[in-house]
Amino acid sequence: MKKILALIIISVLITVFAFEIKAQDRIPLVVAPARQFVAMDAGTTENLVIKFFNESTVPVSGNLKAIDFVVTAKDGSPILLEDQTNDWIKLPFDRATIPAGDVLKINYKVTVPENTQPGGRYVAIMFEQTGQIPDTQTNDEGASAISSRIVGLLSVRINGFVYESAFIDNFKTPNFLEFGPIPVYFEILNKGGMHITPFGQITLTSWFGKTIENKTLEPKNIFPNAKRIYEDSMGKTWMFGRYIASLTASYGDQGKTLTLNQFVWIIPITLIIIITLGLIIVTMGIVLINKRFKAKQVKLEEKLEEEITELESLRNKFKDKLPK
Repeated sequence: MKKILALIIISVLITVFAFEIKAQDRIPLVVAPARQFVAMDAGTTENLVIKFFNESTVPVSGNLKAIDFVVTAKDGSPILLEDQTNDWIKLPFDRATIPAGDVLKINYKVTVPENTQPGGRYVAIMFEQTGQIPDTQTNDEGASAISSRIVGLLSVRINGFVYESAFIDNFKTPNFLEFGPIPVYFEILNKGGMHITPFGQITLTSWFGKTIENKTLEPKNIFPNAKRIYEDSMGKTWMFGRYIASLTASYGDQGKTLTLNQFVWIIPITLIIIITLGLIIVTMGIVLINKRFKAKQVKLEEKLEEEITELESLRNKFKDKLPK
């Protein structure tokens, strides 16, 4: 019993120790604000602030960088353009150490060059942590270098007329279904010079013009020359007839609209076939039962007629012998 108890205690201690080491590997950093937006005229400068919080129990050292980014993936994830030089952002220093449980406040400047065309510019303010920590993946007692990043995203709008253009792409709903709900898939492509956030709704209407369901579009930022995916489902399981899935959305400062309708037929053919076959089988059963009943009735009638005929024959045969 003592040996079992000792083994349990040792296992618990090993687990706790391993968890503490693993927790030290993941040094938590938080950035605020995670996203910033500023509208500026060409040739002007703005002062902005970003903060990096160190929520760990150890100091964190790292490099500060300002890197342009674009968003081309359909899931909206940014791509850092680390091979390009950013001359719009001026950071006060390029390296810093954040004490344990403390915050690093950075006052930085954004300068838009003269004659810059109206539109959008997108920058990531990045803190790239560097340092030496124990390598818990091996048995070595040495140290291995790690590097983790955390970024705050900055959107700069250069004031002026910005070309706005967006399209609905790949709007997909099945033309025919046996049961609901109706899956809806579409993409919105931004071909303008500034990111947009379309607002609107998808409406499902029956063939009698009755609104079955309304769903609001999820707000998503769509960057220039990028697409975002929208997926949803409309209606219930039990539906019948022709339905219309309608998308109506607006975007941009000019309030441009996006509209598209798609028709969907919902007919539970398999269920109809099963019910029809069931009715046919029941009908045939009733017909067969009636036929058998009628056949038995005919046989009984024929037998009865034979009995009557025999009785008549006997009566005629013994007619003269019967007492008068």
